[in-house]
Amino acid sequence: MPAAAVGAAVTVLAGWVLAAGFAVVGWLAADPGTLWQALGVGTQLWLLGNGAGAVLGATKITLIPWGLAAVFALMHFQFAGWAVRRSRAVTSESAVLGVVGVMVGVYVLAATGMTVLAGDLASLPRAAAVSAVIAGLPAAVGACRAVGFDPIAWLPGWAAPLPRAVLGSLLCLLVGGSGLLVTSLVLAYGQVGALIDALAPGVAGNLALLVLQLAFAPNLIVWAAAFALGAGFSFGPGTVVSPTDTDLGLLPVIPVLAGMPDDGPGQPIQLAWLAVGLVAGGIAAWLTLRPRPGARLDESCLLGGLAGVLAGMAFVVIAWACGGDLGRARLAGLGPRLPELGVLAISTLGLAGLLVGLGYGVVRLIRR
Repeated sequence: MPAAAVGAAVTVLAGWVLAAGFAVVGWLAADPGTLWQALGVGTQLWLLGNGAGAVLGATKITLIPWGLAAVFALMHFQFAGWAVRRSRAVTSESAVLGVVGVMVGVYVLAATGMTVLAGDLASLPRAAAVSAVIAGLPAAVGACRAVGFDPIAWLPGWAAPLPRAVLGSLLCLLVGGSGLLVTSLVLAYGQVGALIDALAPGVAGNLALLVLQLAFAPNLIVWAAAFALGAGFSFGPGTVVSPTDTDLGLLPVIPVLAGMPDDGPGQPIQLAWLAVGLVAGGIAAWLTLRPRPGARLDESCLLGGLAGVLAGMAFVVIAWACGGDLGRARLAGLGPRLPELGVLAISTLGLAGLLVGLGYGVVRLIRR
């Protein structure tokens, strides 16, 4: 238990040093104030990475940089494995529960305490919930992996493949979103270079700009995956970016945003990205049915469709977590269009899973 507490405390300190270091680099590039003010900005960035939001002047930012949060999660994963290997608990289950409980408790206490000290009491519930997820999920995975404990073994036989199937489907969606994002930036290479030249940030500024964009890269990948599913995303009130239509208006001068499509009706080639959702649903069904060679035709259809529906629901939750505000007015309400995404993600992946399950069952029936 002391090892778990130390691991969580080191994660808090290392995460703050990372965020403060980025703020100091930005301060060296632009010299907007004193070093103490730069460290204050770094503290706000640490709070933002843990879901509390950041207050910079009169601007409230709630868009979580999941790239930064992923670094915190990775540290929890490593420290949980290190701590549980030193546990003297009677069973592996109690060791995992003890380590995860201590790490989550210490980390949530640090996040909520910093939020109170920052004077942002309205963000307290959000900070507690997000920091618990950032600490709890990776710590649980790291601890279970270290002691060889498989929680999936407690599921009934027909449901045991579903968690891995959902993860495989989500990975397919994220790979598709990454491909769309990279393709858009490559096609807009000239505009990206022009924006960087217009900013003229210098060496330190270029480094800070790169780190800032990498911190929000997971958000952009999820937005791109929502685009590939047909729902698209918004970049402010009244805006839409989707395969069929784009209405953006003015955008902030950020190089990665040069990959946004032009205003107007979507290009026919953009509709080809809709295949990402079909492939993701098919992968969910295949991973579910592969360990069940004796499944009947009706079982194959139902399990394939269920895997696709669960993957679609999980992606909607992830997309909801990747939205937020970068300010007020024009920069409020950024992220995937959740009502449209809820309909399209669940129906597309569910239908694809159902059809793949049907085909899988028919092929096995013919072979038998």
